[in-house]
Amino acid sequence: MAKAHLGIALALCLGFSVAHAQSTKQNPSWAQLTPEQQKILAPIQGEWSKLDAPRKQKWIGITQRYPKMNAEEQARLQKRMQEWATLTPEQRRAARDKYREFEQLPPAERQAIREKWDQYKQELAQKPPAAPAQEPNQPAESAPAEGTQPADSTQPPAAAPPATSNQPAAGTEPVAATPSPPQQ
Repeated sequence: MAKAHLGIALALCLGFSVAHAQSTKQNPSWAQLTPEQQKILAPIQGEWSKLDAPRKQKWIGITQRYPKMNAEEQARLQKRMQEWATLTPEQRRAARDKYREFEQLPPAERQAIREKWDQYKQELAQKPPAAPAQEPNQPAESAPAEGTQPADSTQPPAAAPPATSNQPAAGTEPVAATPSPPQQ
């Protein structure tokens, strides 16, 4: 009887150990990734612990394809990972939903949208960058007039107008960062 209990206990321990090993293989921590995988996935390191096992496996699959990509594709992937890491969970969910909607369109319609998007990007690239607008009621900076005191050097300088950026404003949807192409 004692041998039977010992056998059952040993089998259970072994079974749990195998199950645990498989679960950590499917859902690895950041430390369990290889140095090469960590280097490739560095832009999403802060998000890694929050990802579920299927998403981690997707990213690990990308690290396996990464060495076969040319330099331009690798740079694009790194940039997109950095952009993805800055999105809020709501923005990510919206992006996934849009992608799912796009994937369910008929192939001809998807191709038409891709062509319009490529045309839009070409038009955007051909336009010269817009000069930042100066606020209308801002006086031009000049030297102090004769007989006047210079500005108090203990005061911090006036805040400069915000620089224009390609980054979306906080709380905006990612599609707002890049204007959408015209609808069909």
